[in-house]
Amino acid sequence: MEKETLGAFVCELRKEKQMTQKEMAEKLGITDKAISKWERGLSYPDISMLEPIAELLDVSVMEFLQGQRIQKETTLTVQEAQKMVDDSLILSDSEIHRKHIRSKTVILLGCVLLMFLVSLLLNIYNLMQQKQQNKGLIPQTNSEPYETVQDENGNPVFKNPDKALLQMQKESLDMLPKEWTELIEIMGNTYRLEASE
Repeated sequence: MEKETLGAFVCELRKEKQMTQKEMAEKLGITDKAISKWERGLSYPDISMLEPIAELLDVSVMEFLQGQRIQKETTLTVQEAQKMVDDSLILSDSEIHRKHIRSKTVILLGCVLLMFLVSLLLNIYNLMQQKQQNKGLIPQTNSEPYETVQDENGNPVFKNPDKALLQMQKESLDMLPKEWTELIEIMGNTYRLEASE
């Protein structure tokens, strides 16, 4: 049976009972969105819902599965009834499968989005850390060793490049861990001793 046929039948029966989708949904313990999807032929009720729906709409389960009222004098063969039940099971299974795929897709997209956000936050944090670390590396040009003047081309240059270089070396050493500073001093002293001999 087609989902659209069943949907039109559900809509017709619901309106005969003068029920809104919301009222029908409340009586079945489901959402009105589910009723709307059934009626538009977008989904099929779960197999466990067939009997409660049929009871609520005053039709037999076979009439519900067929998507139309069955005349009293009409009898169904066992094969016809079996085919309707099989078709209903196939539709119900495909509906369950579709919902599982949609759930997995939503979970996967959620994970990808979460990983993207975490990556973005970590990058922002790293940039802020680098900015903090680089603050100490940028020389303060307003201090005396870093005074600048303009050369003949109008470019800024240090007034006293030797002083600026010594100041940069000192500031660089100040940023190193104490052990490194001591090691560099020892190496410097050793170099001076060798040079003086």
